[in-house]
Amino acid sequence: MKFETIINDKNLLKGIAELGFETPTEVQQLAIPKVLDHKDLIVMAKTGSGKTGAFSLPVLEQLTDQKSPQVLILAPTRELAVQVCTDIKSYTKYTSINTTAVYGGHNMSTEIKALKDTKVVVGTPGRVIHHIKEGNLKTKGIRYLVLDEADRMLDMGFIDQIHKIIQSLPRERQTLLFSATMPPEIQKICQKYMNDPEAIELESDTKTVDSIDQYYLRVERNEKRTQLKRLLFAEEPKSCM
Repeated sequence: MKFETIINDKNLLKGIAELGFETPTEVQQLAIPKVLDHKDLIVMAKTGSGKTGAFSLPVLEQLTDQKSPQVLILAPTRELAVQVCTDIKSYTKYTSINTTAVYGGHNMSTEIKALKDTKVVVGTPGRVIHHIKEGNLKTKGIRYLVLDEADRMLDMGFIDQIHKIIQSLPRERQTLLFSATMPPEIQKICQKYMNDPEAIELESDTKTVDSIDQYYLRVERNEKRTQLKRLLFAEEPKSCM
């Protein structure tokens, strides 16, 4: 299967091709057609499965000319929010779609300005609530809600904020939930806020996080670049993130 068989937008396909992607991952093959069919989805998939493309590509293809935000993606950490935002900007390089990331520690004025002209918002729950309360993020035009790594947001204590955010959104929307596990609180969210959702559960494979060695090194802020160069030179990894 090629991306051309499930994505029609030529500009999106151009961005995908430039990234070197030819064949959709398993989760993308399963999820994209269902999202395009306007289904609410519960997807159990691990990091590394291609889930960002699974939820963003079909949603991006369906955006309208409406100027206010149409997509809200919630992520547990600013690192993930930035990563998802970066990925979407790569997909939409040859389109007119603007994507904005909002998260704690980021320049507030920059975010407020960006939110005035964006169709896709990616953010951490606390920052998203702040922008909603201040009137910076208009929610009445939100047509798609994505909860990315929902179980991690639960573990980090964001459950109450998630409820508040969802309650501020239009009832007529499509909701997509991605999680590695399905604890009771996440099940309650699905039951309360999703419309007859379909479930996709992927078994682990060679591309998932279980097969990836993970390490971290604590360094001073001003030493990050130097230490990164040293590690890459010393380890010579074939692939890394």
